[in-house]
Amino acid sequence: MKFPAFSWRDNSRWLLICALVLVVFFILWNLYLLVQQTESDERQRMELWALAQQQFTQNIDLNEDVDPLIFNVLTSENNIPMIVVDADDRIVSFNNIDPQRAVARDSAFLKKTLARIKRENPPIEIVYENTVNQRMYYGNSSLLNKLRLYPLALLLVVLSMGTMLFVYLKATQSALQNKLWTGMAKETAHQIGTPLSSLLGWVSLLQSKGVDEAKHMEKDLKRLETITHRFSKIGSLPTLTKTDVVAATEEVFEYLKLRTPKGIDMVFSSEVKKKEIRLNKELYCWVIENLIKNSIDALKDKGTIQLQISDKAKQIEILVQDNGVGIPKKMHKKIFMPGVTTKKRGWGLGLSLSRRIIEEYHNGKIGLQKTVKNQGTCFKIELPA
Repeated sequence: MKFPAFSWRDNSRWLLICALVLVVFFILWNLYLLVQQTESDERQRMELWALAQQQFTQNIDLNEDVDPLIFNVLTSENNIPMIVVDADDRIVSFNNIDPQRAVARDSAFLKKTLARIKRENPPIEIVYENTVNQRMYYGNSSLLNKLRLYPLALLLVVLSMGTMLFVYLKATQSALQNKLWTGMAKETAHQIGTPLSSLLGWVSLLQSKGVDEAKHMEKDLKRLETITHRFSKIGSLPTLTKTDVVAATEEVFEYLKLRTPKGIDMVFSSEVKKKEIRLNKELYCWVIENLIKNSIDALKDKGTIQLQISDKAKQIEILVQDNGVGIPKKMHKKIFMPGVTTKKRGWGLGLSLSRRIIEEYHNGKIGLQKTVKNQGTCFKIELPA
């Protein structure tokens, strides 16, 4: 069995991602160990304080001098909140708690604080004469609380940077694709233009010699010339002029109707006879042509295609509907993406270009209104009136 050769160029992205994941994991693991060590250190400090408190009480009861070391431990500054309670859970003393709010030992603030720090750490027992006389509850220091927040902050930073990187790469890829499609379209228009001009000249020559069939050839060549103009406009901002949208739609509809298989019925209807809006006629007709051709492919030489224009005061609505095979559910959200197609033969560019023409060039909307398996599909275009 032969395995494919390893390519640094193809796998560098994944190697970089794995390296970043390892670095983040290493940082998080060290933060976890630091939090555990800090918790252990604070526990030891509180146990030492409790032992000093126990020894201090014994010295007082026996009228002995207090060891300076014990006094130093009890009076040393730390930022760990603590509350000492007796056997009946009454507050005896407290330390490192807001003095302005913890005025009395039975204050509501102290009781609320005690309930909170009871959940943070297990108590330390203060034993005197072999009896548990008091218990000391302590909370987490501000340093420990900050350390516990650092992993979350780090994850948020990593996620934010990852999101920005993803958006940047997506935008870069999209821009690269747009340049590629634009370059292909303009090159196609350029390559077709030269032989097209020659063919138009030959048709004129045939017409001058009285060849009647040359008229039909001229129509198809004019059609090819229109297609060339469409491709040449991709990538540049088209000019919008006042155009009768009803007449433009009906024109391309009738052209395709004459070239559609006989088993397909094509029905055109419009609420208004004339409606002028700002359009680039060539590009708009390209969209209508793409939608109708998709419907023809979905019908498989038998069925009905309906095109309806409605005047909605602020917008013009165009519906292109068929009763063909429909679009699979898994493709509903990505049907307008470049390269996505339901056909065995196709580039998957028609709907992608249609969306760009309608939404970017005409400030309109185009979308899949509904589709049902083996019952048909309906696309809707909305153009500002």
